[in-house]
Amino acid sequence: MNRISRTDGSAFTRRGEAWSEATELAPSSFRVRLGGPFRGAWLATLSCRLAEQQISIDHVHARLTADDIWIAELHLLGVGLANDPLGIDYAALAEETDISTKPVFVIDTYRLLESRDYCGTLMLTLEAPDSLGLLGSLLTRLALLGLVPVELHIETKAGRAYDSLWLCAAGGGPPTNDARDAVAQVLDRSCNIR
Repeated sequence: MNRISRTDGSAFTRRGEAWSEATELAPSSFRVRLGGPFRGAWLATLSCRLAEQQISIDHVHARLTADDIWIAELHLLGVGLANDPLGIDYAALAEETDISTKPVFVIDTYRLLESRDYCGTLMLTLEAPDSLGLLGSLLTRLALLGLVPVELHIETKAGRAYDSLWLCAAGGGPPTNDARDAVAQVLDRSCNIR
């Protein structure tokens, strides 16, 4: 692992083909850009690990390129942090394979549509009250159903999460009808938890 801390409030880390760059935008506000050949539920694992450290994901834009390399930008918020977000090895967290969170989350509304993007995906859009660990819990539950995102846009505004995800089967193909039905059942139950 190569790590470079800069005097401008940023840090760069390279771990093989994977890399991350963290920059402090304001007190308790950080931007993390990362990329690499991450596999499977990497963003679920990263999200869960950040939530464990009391770091909230405010915005995410991530997508899988045609050559199977992920490019992502995350905006993070944290108050009273025990760990400095500039010192976290985000690429290492993304490469972990153990997901350990309770995949429970609450949403208000969702839409699940078949999309032609990425040779056939399910496009999931949802609105939910924002909470620490929401993204990690959602992505973990999807991974347990055999689905992973190939692109996602996560926005938080005024305490509300507005998420769009394009989902494929964990092996890379289009989701099956059974997978779509399973996701719909999970989302329906999550809408009723209040």
